[in-house]
Amino acid sequence: MRKGLITWFLLAIGATAWGQGIPISRIAVPENPTRQELYASTQLRNFLAQGGVKVPTVETIGAEAPQRGTVYVGRAKQRPVVEPTTKDSYIIYGTGGCLFLYGEGEKGTLYAVYDFLERFGGCRYYAAHEVDIPDLRVLRIPDTMIFEQPAFEYREMLYYMPNHDSVYADWHHLHTRQDLHRDWGMFVHTFKDLVPASRYFDQHPEWFSECNGQRVRDGQLCLSNPEVLEELCRQLADTMIRRHDTRIWSVSNNDNYNVCQCPKCRHLDSLYGGPTGTLLHFINQVARRFPDKTLSTLAYQYTRSAPKDLNVRPDSNVNIMFCSIECGRELPIADNPREASFRKDMEDWQQLTDNIFMWDYVVQFRNFWNPFPNLHVLKSNLQYFRDHGVRMMFEQATGADNVTSWMELRGYLIAKLLWNPDLDADSLIADFCNGYYGAAGPYVKEVVDTMTAALVASGQRLDIYGYSIDAVEGYLAPQRMVQYRNLMRQAWATQPDSIQAARLRRFELALDYATVELAADGWIEELFPNGTPEERAGQLLDMTDTLVRDLKRFGVKQMMEMGVSPDDYGALIRRSVEKTFGSNKAFFRSVQLRKPPTPPYNHDYQFGGGQALTDGQGGILDYRGVWLGFWGDTLDAVVTLGEKAIEVREVSMDFFFYPLSWIFLPQSIEYMVSTDGEHWQSVGRHTPVNREVLAIPAIETFTTTLEIPVKALYLRVVAIPIPAIPAWHRATGQKAWIFTDEILVH
Repeated sequence: MRKGLITWFLLAIGATAWGQGIPISRIAVPENPTRQELYASTQLRNFLAQGGVKVPTVETIGAEAPQRGTVYVGRAKQRPVVEPTTKDSYIIYGTGGCLFLYGEGEKGTLYAVYDFLERFGGCRYYAAHEVDIPDLRVLRIPDTMIFEQPAFEYREMLYYMPNHDSVYADWHHLHTRQDLHRDWGMFVHTFKDLVPASRYFDQHPEWFSECNGQRVRDGQLCLSNPEVLEELCRQLADTMIRRHDTRIWSVSNNDNYNVCQCPKCRHLDSLYGGPTGTLLHFINQVARRFPDKTLSTLAYQYTRSAPKDLNVRPDSNVNIMFCSIECGRELPIADNPREASFRKDMEDWQQLTDNIFMWDYVVQFRNFWNPFPNLHVLKSNLQYFRDHGVRMMFEQATGADNVTSWMELRGYLIAKLLWNPDLDADSLIADFCNGYYGAAGPYVKEVVDTMTAALVASGQRLDIYGYSIDAVEGYLAPQRMVQYRNLMRQAWATQPDSIQAARLRRFELALDYATVELAADGWIEELFPNGTPEERAGQLLDMTDTLVRDLKRFGVKQMMEMGVSPDDYGALIRRSVEKTFGSNKAFFRSVQLRKPPTPPYNHDYQFGGGQALTDGQGGILDYRGVWLGFWGDTLDAVVTLGEKAIEVREVSMDFFFYPLSWIFLPQSIEYMVSTDGEHWQSVGRHTPVNREVLAIPAIETFTTTLEIPVKALYLRVVAIPIPAIPAWHRATGQKAWIFTDEILVH
């Protein structure tokens, strides 16, 4: 029998839950009921009432003989001798016309109530405030004995539904942010909070990472420095005083790769089997000062691998938060040839500790509304984590407040599998689709299945930080999009009611988003095959406007992890289309790069070379698409505007800004004109300001408008990068990128 979740059907004979048998006529709780027993009994009464079963009141009973037709909620004296044994486990026991619902821990009894309503009453809780309650007047007390216990002691899905509907969370036996904030004093990436650079760096730069010969603000801590240990422990102790009842405290590396490279830290790395060993050595020292607390630290990015010296172990009160951020989602982790190193890391950590918190990722963070067909890996991955000793499971989706593609279906499936990874995922998906979308459900499921099959057949990686364009020759190929659209037409032909139509439209928005993204990224002819180029552009803008309108209608506030509202997204697409189809005098004109970019990295972002600046393909919020990149090099480009000089009234260029990927605005941008290509007249100069913002991408426009037009045969653009990445950035001192797409001349 599998370790972890155990489901025992000890007895399932006699009357079923429907038709003949004893109906529910009474709800009882034990003498001196707990708050949760009272709440669970009240919830049972309320749901029964919504299904047409009226129970006058909840009664408090003592040692009476069991009465037929009674549901005993909680630890009534009449319950059987079988007891749930682990936190959150519960029993559903029906015999002789009586039903007993009770469980262990704060919410075990409540979970038993909700499981009974779903399993025997046919109720479904599909999404936040979206529950389906059938006619329960035919519900009968079953003869059954069911014991349930969870695969994971902690089960959180960081998604909209459980954080906006507490009943949804309890129905699906989930923990929420509220539970986490109760149990955790600090949560991940806490070096920056315990020893903040803003407070200490100026006086104690030696407390922070040394990278490339200099100490950096946006990095890690210098773990070989004994003063760092003392100050961190002092700050942690002060914080614990304010929350002395909290049992778990994260002492963990910041969200970057800037591990300290000073000689002393490198020496510790050699002693303890790499940076992870040095981190564990440090954390163990902290944990020994707080033996009554659990100290959690991160196995993440450069510390994901266990120490090479497996004799370096976490202390008994140290929790390892192991993260799967690098993994692809195209195949289950257990079967994916690309993830052999992850499997080794997982197995190594399992040898070292049984106190593992798994941080998994289940959406596409750069594109919340891109179709992300990862449903087929969820079950297998959770089974893999359970079988490798994971006790606490955290599925990071789009956060507590963000709405995303396939959210309701994906969330429903994850919630069920977090409790029991051995459930039949395909049956769960079918049950959800048929119930949530009605007659359109089979077509929705076929879209999911067809897209998943296309992904697997393509052999391409499914990345949580990917883009639509990554799949344009795979599951989002134009011919595939035709298939999905045909299935959606059949779904709409079922004539869903107004509620189902809104649900169906939310599902369909992912296809619209991918269409807009791919069309704006150069695939407009394939996705809008009818009409002139200008008519195709109009069709794209019409779809964009409808997409934006409906996203706002459904409460979408941001389109990706880094922000971007629907309105801002629509404006970015419109700007891209204008660059492609506007009256640009530089369209398809010859471009000479006076200073070729320096290899090797520049060649990765030379989309079309210099001609990319006049090819009519405007960039969107994906610098890997049609943007032209220069790493530490000056952009010096000359455009020949025709066979004879033209009148120039305005010059404009867009530049990408995304410091997380080392992409900054230029230090200066200068526009110059000439009639002979040798003598240049400056017509405009800009000095952009690079904001201290790390992870919010932007496209910024720099326009020069001339009060008096000038004649020009040649236009020259010189964009000089900043000398080095600034001190506030984690890559301080390194060369910066500049990215641009089109030169616009009017």
